[in-house]
Amino acid sequence: MPDGTADAVLVGQAYHWFDKERAHVEIARVLRAGGTFAPIWNTRDGSVGWVAELDRIAEIHDDAGDLTEKITDFGPAFDPVELGEFAHRATLTPDEVVGMLRTRSNWLTATPRQRQRVDSELRELFATHPDLAGRETVELPYRTLVFRARRR
Repeated sequence: MPDGTADAVLVGQAYHWFDKERAHVEIARVLRAGGTFAPIWNTRDGSVGWVAELDRIAEIHDDAGDLTEKITDFGPAFDPVELGEFAHRATLTPDEVVGMLRTRSNWLTATPRQRQRVDSELRELFATHPDLAGRETVELPYRTLVFRARRR
């Protein structure tokens, strides 16, 4: 892209893979003055008991607190980082929740025995947890974190 031609650069869930020093320079190059850079994350809301148990079983460690501590600056070309947080829910069947968890790297790289354990414990969670048992669908709560800074 030519210099200073973008109004915004948005990154969904991938910012942690960036070589930040190099990426910030390139993002600043393509943004116009006053343009916005905004990495965005969806994290399950682990403050909800059954979601915390789901994450424990699936060995997922999404921690929004870690993100807010780690993402504080995009470099000298940007104003200070601002944080927005938004709550939402996804309506899923228990099978869809399990299917979603099976796309995560920790499940994909697990041994067959580990996968069996996770699947078994997840089935038990959905069958016995008071907030989940007998339900055809569940409301999976999320927190969306948006980090934003304007190009100087």
